[in-house]
Amino acid sequence: MTSARCIYREENDDTRLEIWDEGDLRSLWFDDVILQTQIHLHDPAVLPNPVNRAMLAHLMFEPPLGRVMLAGCGGGAIARWLHARVPDVAGDAVELSDTVARLAREYFDFPPAQHSNWRLLVGDVREHLVHSDARYDFILVDLEEDQSTPTWLTSPGFLTGCRDHLNPQGALTLNLIVEDAAAASDALFAIRSVFGAGTLLLDHPDHDNLLVIAFVADTPPLPGTDRLIHLGQRWGINLQALAKRITRLESAA
Repeated sequence: MTSARCIYREENDDTRLEIWDEGDLRSLWFDDVILQTQIHLHDPAVLPNPVNRAMLAHLMFEPPLGRVMLAGCGGGAIARWLHARVPDVAGDAVELSDTVARLAREYFDFPPAQHSNWRLLVGDVREHLVHSDARYDFILVDLEEDQSTPTWLTSPGFLTGCRDHLNPQGALTLNLIVEDAAAASDALFAIRSVFGAGTLLLDHPDHDNLLVIAFVADTPPLPGTDRLIHLGQRWGINLQALAKRITRLESAA
């Protein structure tokens, strides 16, 4: 039987950060209630957090995966996982907090630049989009302020900036934390207005999160069962179960 132990604690005026080890798992917590990052200590190709796995549901469509951007790196579990599964992938992880970025490097095995194609950039993702000319195959936006999605994240300006930095076959996934149905409706309408090809909504029954997948090109059809099983084995993610939770949304009028 394993017992959890706190291996790091830091407090400031805004939040309290703690890192806990329990068996093969290491977790980063904010204010005792927000599980920000979780990794398998001895196997980087395992992604233990079900929300993180759901954020990668677009892999069922077999997209190009040459270069990705993570807006909101946290401990870098997804970057670590991608580097283990697909070492050739180049990635930019943009993290606002230099403290969280430091913890990602020191405690969560964020892929070091000298041994990977990853960069951990400390700064505001909005500024990154303005000043960078990079094009990505996949952008994942996982940001929160005061335990909710900041309003600017679903603004036309930010969403257009994401779309303009995606390759023609690229996809954007947003992890939304919304207060009520009206806020969810407004956010979805804004996304569908910018990504006119249609979007996919992935609900999570055990969380308040809404995952939205938007494509630059036409939204692809769901793969068949056999293909989902094969791809799920390839990635170590139950893509068949995720596919059952997807709702297709038509483009906004």
